[in-house]
Amino acid sequence: MQVTGNNQSYTPYKLSIRLKSDGFSLCIYDNELSTLSSKTGKIDFSTLNERELIDSFQLQFETTIGYKHTELITENDFFTTIPKSFFEIQDYAALLKFQHPTFDTNIYNTFSSQISALNVNLVFACPTKITKAISSVFRDIQISHTIVEFISAVQNLNEDGMFVSVKDKKMTVAVIANSNLQLLNSYEFSTHEDILYHIMNVFENLKLQPTKEKLSILTNQTEPELQLLLTKYLPNTTFLKTKL
Repeated sequence: MQVTGNNQSYTPYKLSIRLKSDGFSLCIYDNELSTLSSKTGKIDFSTLNERELIDSFQLQFETTIGYKHTELITENDFFTTIPKSFFEIQDYAALLKFQHPTFDTNIYNTFSSQISALNVNLVFACPTKITKAISSVFRDIQISHTIVEFISAVQNLNEDGMFVSVKDKKMTVAVIANSNLQLLNSYEFSTHEDILYHIMNVFENLKLQPTKEKLSILTNQTEPELQLLLTKYLPNTTFLKTKL
């Protein structure tokens, strides 16, 4: 879904804004997708209303530049995948409510994104006051979810197996078999042992053999202790450095 706002002119640059629960990071890219500028900041999304969010976005999001392309990447647990064969249902909110009983349709807007190569559609949510505020600040903006980035990274590997993104005490797990998405879920963790537990639990639920299946860990940090632990029980583990 695209929403529109008020910028009057374009430059060759791309702006990518990533939102977390308590702040943001943004990057400005040139035509070659080389990073020209980046920064992070804090925003208390829970307490600010739409007007206050607009003021904060205008102050912090480098809005004087008319970008050729602008994307907002939101991060939360409200997402689900639906097989294409069942995607005639257009009530995205109902789909999220079924998967996440705490999902509040009065607070969130829902969106969908096709993942054609894996034969599924992703449904996700972004707080309504944020989507309204950001559309008042930027003329054209693409709204996405961090899970889309994760799936894109997994697709680029072009292989079957279990894929785990590890970042900020949260892990996202995808299992792909015969180019079909078998599982996509997120889990919180505190220790490396928690990561191993969740991975082993997925293996057990899907009746996969831990000593034979390929496991790829996508992380933006060096994780020698985690690598030692996982390879002890899961010999076909590979660590891949990523910007996710």
